[in-house]
Amino acid sequence: MWFKRKQGLPGIHQHRSGQVSFMLTGEEQAEIDSLFRMMQESGEGTELRTWYIHPEAHKAMTAWALISYARSQVTLTGMADEAVVDKDLCFRKALAAASKAFSLHPLPIYMFDAACILEMLGEMASARDAFTSFLESQRKFQPSDVDKIALSRRNVEAAITEAQLALGRR
Repeated sequence: MWFKRKQGLPGIHQHRSGQVSFMLTGEEQAEIDSLFRMMQESGEGTELRTWYIHPEAHKAMTAWALISYARSQVTLTGMADEAVVDKDLCFRKALAAASKAFSLHPLPIYMFDAACILEMLGEMASARDAFTSFLESQRKFQPSDVDKIALSRRNVEAAITEAQLALGRR
């Protein structure tokens, strides 16, 4: 795993065998449920219908909701009063959500997101490892149609430049 924390990440458990498992937290599940509910309600007419989502698209959409949750946690750290919000906890929640997103839909950009959060946590060695993994994965990456949709609102070129700068390669 590209991060090593003494404190656990919400919903992530490393077993003695080295295997890592995760469970969605209530907050993460609420974000995911909200996304799917919004999509279902945006269909034609007002009645809810049964609809089918391809499993790969479902994983991609779930990962997208988790990244959205991670972003909201990072945003909260910048907007909230330190006496009210535990910034370290928010960053750990964000890192956990980004890690889960990558596990569900391994887009290299999610590794970049995790690297940025690791920097915010002050985990510089792990952040460097994640930035390196991002650049290597992105170089080899051949996006599927689902990947292209998931990446449509991301600036991958800017992320590459930022990762290179973080690693001193530019």
